[in-house]
Amino acid sequence: MIQTLMRGLVEKDMQAVVNSYDLKAYYYPSLFPLKESYTLTWKALEAQTGLKIAADLVARGASIDKKTREAIARLQGDMPKIAIKRTKNDEELSEYDVMVAMTSQNPDLRALVEVWAEDTNFCWNGVAARLEWMALQQISLGKITLTNENNGSVISEYDVDYGIDASHKVGYQTGSASWANSTSAKPITKDFKAVVAAAKKEGVSLKFAFMSLDTFATFAETVEVQKTCASFAANALGIAQTPSVEQVNTALRGLPYLRGLQLVVIDQDITVELPNGTRHTGNPFTENVVLFTESKVLGNTFWKKPADLSVKGSVAIKAMNGHTLIKKFANEEPLEEVTMGIANAFPAWTSSSRSWLMQTDNSAWTH
Repeated sequence: MIQTLMRGLVEKDMQAVVNSYDLKAYYYPSLFPLKESYTLTWKALEAQTGLKIAADLVARGASIDKKTREAIARLQGDMPKIAIKRTKNDEELSEYDVMVAMTSQNPDLRALVEVWAEDTNFCWNGVAARLEWMALQQISLGKITLTNENNGSVISEYDVDYGIDASHKVGYQTGSASWANSTSAKPITKDFKAVVAAAKKEGVSLKFAFMSLDTFATFAETVEVQKTCASFAANALGIAQTPSVEQVNTALRGLPYLRGLQLVVIDQDITVELPNGTRHTGNPFTENVVLFTESKVLGNTFWKKPADLSVKGSVAIKAMNGHTLIKKFANEEPLEEVTMGIANAFPAWTSSSRSWLMQTDNSAWTH
C-alpha cells in the first residue's frame, strides 16, 4: 500500500472536500438523529412515555391502589460495519496523468480535484444510502433482513426484528377495501379512523402517517379521499380532483376523530448493486404500507468511529465527517487508486412498540 497516486493530494484538502458533504437528500438523519456510541453495540432505552393515567376517586380512609410503573425495555444489538469501495485502474490513472500535464501551467487545478472528489462523494453517498435503506425498510416492515438480493457483500446473517405486537400490524378494515379499488376503499373513515382509535385505547396519540410516494398516489385516487379534500363547489358539481399532500393534510386537520393525524410522504430511490453488476433501484419504504407514529423522530442512528481511523503506521489519507470515514490509498500491484467509505452505524427504532403498521392491499398483515 502507498499513500495515493493523485498528484498533490494531501489530507487537509480531502478533509475540506469531505466536510462539504451533507445528508440533506436523506430522511434518516431527521427520523433517526445521529448519536455517537462508544462500543460496537447500540443500546437504547425505550420508555413507555406519554401515558396520562388518571387518579382514582376513593372514599376517605380507604386504601389507595398502587399504579403500575411502566416497564422500560432495553433494545440492543450489534452495530454493523457499512463499507463501500471504488477504484481507478491503470487506464484511468493514465488519463489523470495527462490532465496533470495539461494543467501544470494553470493555477486553477479544479479539474484535478474533481477527479478524486468524484470518488470520495460516491463513497460518502454509498454509506448514507445504505443507512437510508436500513431506516426505511425497518419502519415499513418492522424488521430488516439482509440477503444476497439486497446486500452485495458476504456477511453473516444479520436480521433485526423489532417484534412489533401482532395487534399493531393490520390490514385494511371491515367496510373498506384494497386502496387499489378506488371506489370501495375507505382510507380515511375506516382505515385511518380504526388505527387511531385502537392506539388511543392503549394511550398512544398517533400524529403522523408515513407512506411511499406510490402509495400516496393510490390513496389520492380513491373517491373518498377526493371527496374529503374537494371544495363544496367541486362536490356539488361532482368534479373529481386528485389532491396534493398539502390539501390532504388540510382536510385531515378538520376531522376530529383523526386527532390531528398528518401524512408524511417518503419520496426516495436507492440503488443496490450486486457483485454480478445487477442493480435494483426503488423506494426502500415498502409500497402499500402505512406507518403510524406519535412523532417524526423515531429513534437514533447510533455510530462509532471506525477502527481504520486509528491504525498506527497507516499511509492512507483519511477524512471523517459525522459517522462516515473516507479513506484513500493506492496499490502498486495491481496498479489502482482506492477510495473507501466506512461507517459503524445503525438506525435504532426505539419507538417501535408504540407504532402501528397497516397493509393497504390486504385485509391482514402479510409481510
